Amino acid sequence: MNRTGVSQPGEAPFRTLSRRQLECHIKAMRTLLLAAALGLSAIAAPAQPGAKAGALKFHNSLLEWDVSWPAEVSAIPALLASIRGPALKAKRDLLKTAAADRLDRKKQGFPFFAYSSSSEVALAGDSGRLLSLTEDVSEFTGGAHPNSGMLAILWDRTLKNMVTVDSLFAGGASTLQTLLRKNYCAALTKERNKRRGPDGAVEGAHDPFNQCPKFSDLTLIPEGQASRPFAMLSLHADPYVAGPYVEGEYDVDLPVTAALVAALKPQYRASFAPAR
Repeated sequence: MNRTGVSQPGEAPFRTLSRRQLECHIKAMRTLLLAAALGLSAIAAPAQPGAKAGALKFHNSLLEWDVSWPAEVSAIPALLASIRGPALKAKRDLLKTAAADRLDRKKQGFPFFAYSSSSEVALAGDSGRLLSLTEDVSEFTGGAHPNSGMLAILWDRTLKNMVTVDSLFAGGASTLQTLLRKNYCAALTKERNKRRGPDGAVEGAHDPFNQCPKFSDLTLIPEGQASRPFAMLSLHADPYVAGPYVEGEYDVDLPVTAALVAALKPQYRASFAPAR
């Protein structure tokens, strides 16, 4: 099978996502999460005491599907709904697609392999006002390999809504990029060289896997200990963003600095502190 996802003569047809399609898929998930949160913020219920971690699971001959989340999500009904809603919609869509795929393969005499989808929401940090979470998504839809991606979820308890990392800064995304890009690109280059070794370099100076990715292609995750200000920003690159699929994900952790805190909007400065 070739890299484009087109089957060769004599091979079973398969559905897989190109790099561009995968980027669009992850961005669509981010949009669904944010839209769900915006729609629910006006009717948000109070946090639930004694909340526990939760999970949903489903399995049949077409699809194996699961989603899980920590107790911090269960404690905020609007946040929980914004995670469950898109996940349940994704399950319905996958079941329809898998059913059509199985029928098509049967007509052509090819085997069908059940689809799978897994979404794990985990705690990355909690400053008090801001709850930072990651959502690790993995999906198999009959392609050469599963597709995976990381989403960031940042919940503002005061606004009772999702916010983005760049919205915390007075200058928005441009300010954040000015503060982080130089150090990020240097750290990424170092990690690439470590993984690839002297004989594993991607050929071509202009190959995108040798370039520093656009910040809009990265997932920015505030990290820290529970009930403490965030001391780190993790910049996550999904497969195909900073390197070929075989190299996997790239994560670069940058410490929070005094300059970064000063660039925050006043109401968010207490949620971050320079790393010690």
